[in-house]
Order: sequence, then structure tokens, then C-alpha cells
Amino acid sequence: MLKAVEKCSVCKGPIVQKYMPMKSWNVDGALCSACYSKKLGEYYPGDHVRVNTDKE
Repeated sequence: MLKAVEKCSVCKGPIVQKYMPMKSWNVDGALCSACYSKKLGEYYPGDHVRVNTDKE
């Protein structure tokens, strides 16, 4: 069986890594990594440092 590709709720692009929005964002459905990062920047301004990059 073919698995349907899940689409991002914001940009409608395919989701490779699924992220769930925070309730305060008023987004219904999963987000792609790019849209999740944009929303983080909107709600939490400043620099965001990624951790655990050695596990990628």
C-alpha cells in the first residue's frame, strides 16, 4: 500500500519531519520544519540555538 504524504497546515508542502504547533499558535494540524521554525521565531523572538546536532 502507498502511504499518503502528509501536508503542512501552513505552506501545504510535504512534511518530512512532523511538528505539532502550540495551542497558542491557532494552527490546526501538523507543520513542516520550516514553518515550525518560522512560528517559533514569531512567538519567541531572538536567537534559537539547536541542540543535539551531533545525533543527526
